[in-house]
Amino acid sequence: MSFASPLSRLRSAAAGATAALAALRRDSRGVSAVEFALVLPLMVTLFLATVETTQGLQADRKVSLAARALSDLSSQATAISNTDMSNILDATADVIAPFAIGNAKIVVTGIQTDINGVSRAVWSDARNATRYTCGQTMTVPSELKPTLGTTGFLVLAEVSYTYTPTVAYLISGSILLSDRLYTRPRIGESVSRTPSQGSGCI
Repeated sequence: MSFASPLSRLRSAAAGATAALAALRRDSRGVSAVEFALVLPLMVTLFLATVETTQGLQADRKVSLAARALSDLSSQATAISNTDMSNILDATADVIAPFAIGNAKIVVTGIQTDINGVSRAVWSDARNATRYTCGQTMTVPSELKPTLGTTGFLVLAEVSYTYTPTVAYLISGSILLSDRLYTRPRIGESVSRTPSQGSGCI
């Protein structure tokens, strides 16, 4: 009977361990899963950030477009009746869609500047907001004011929207988006408003 020497048994065990390690080194079946698990949180975060940024930019663009539409529609007439104003405010709400109009505040105001350079609200209408008081002094940029000794008229459109992120992960709370635009009358020197309670000077 022959017995393997301790040295040969040690060599055999070492060879077996080396072969097992080599096989383990070549086996990469779990590497992809581990890498995916490490990258997934970053990918989800970037995706949510992209979605929220896109939605926020779209809402901001809608606010600017709504202010432009409100100003343009209000300055294209020589006189605005209550029905006209209701239609103008409805059109502005349509521009903001698909964002909820309930989160938007809309104000349109006729501003008259006298020969002394003092600007006052002569009429004001609003939706989901507080309109200006008739006769209230208004701040108008100096470059839009008429020359002293002459009068001028402007239509001021103001739109603001409270944007709340759908997934409040990177952005917490709400963001106020707003825009305002002054427009001169397109026809005539002023835009009058059919008197109604609280909107026009009677």
